[in-house]
Amino acid sequence: MIYLFLEARCTNVHRKMTRLLMKKIPIYILLSVTALLSVNLQTKAQSSIIQDIDTAYLRKLINTAIANYPRVKSYQNHIDIAQQNIGKARASYLDAFTFSYVYQPHSSTIVNTTPGTVGTGSNYSYFNGIQVGLFFNLGNFLEKPFASRVAKQELMIANNDRDEYFITLTTEVKKRYYSYIQRVAELKIQSQSAQDAEEILKSIRYKFEKGEETYDNYNKAQVAYADRNQTRIQAESNLLSARADLEELLGLELESIK
Repeated sequence: MIYLFLEARCTNVHRKMTRLLMKKIPIYILLSVTALLSVNLQTKAQSSIIQDIDTAYLRKLINTAIANYPRVKSYQNHIDIAQQNIGKARASYLDAFTFSYVYQPHSSTIVNTTPGTVGTGSNYSYFNGIQVGLFFNLGNFLEKPFASRVAKQELMIANNDRDEYFITLTTEVKKRYYSYIQRVAELKIQSQSAQDAEEILKSIRYKFEKGEETYDNYNKAQVAYADRNQTRIQAESNLLSARADLEELLGLELESIK
């Protein structure tokens, strides 16, 4: 409330001084003095952008960027892959063991078909039926603890990379938010300056049409107004660019973040 009151007081004082100057000071001096007053008085009202920074809203912007920015999701995918590799490394301990079996039919009766002899025989083996084997590869088994440690270290690296990027992303969101606030303040100043130049132009145009002002002064007022207006347009463009840079990290428009 105090800030708004001071801004209103400064604006009223500025306008009164502008009207007073228009009556007593030549136009080429008037334009210069008015430009300085416009900037100085507006700067007093907007003495610092720090008061416009909303830390709670900034925290929401940071959380939104962390939730939506694609690179954060990529880092999380790396963590998921590393966790799956740990499970794979643990399960690979079973690779050292090999299970196999052999089926050998039971003994069978053999008919002797040799000419001149008649008889039967029996084909017998000690390994009849199903033989089961379990084999152990010691070298393969000794490799598994190393593979498991490597998988755990890969998970630690993935977590560290994600945490590091959280810091980077947080810093970048802050920088772009501060730049956005700066552009908003600059637009306020340039808009006020353009408005004052427009008021001067209207007054001088009125006097010029009545024959109380020279064409040279009228032309200077037009040029000054065009310059202030161009500066205001540039400030608007800078604000839109700063907003686009900030929304690039958020993945959402600012209006959707309450």
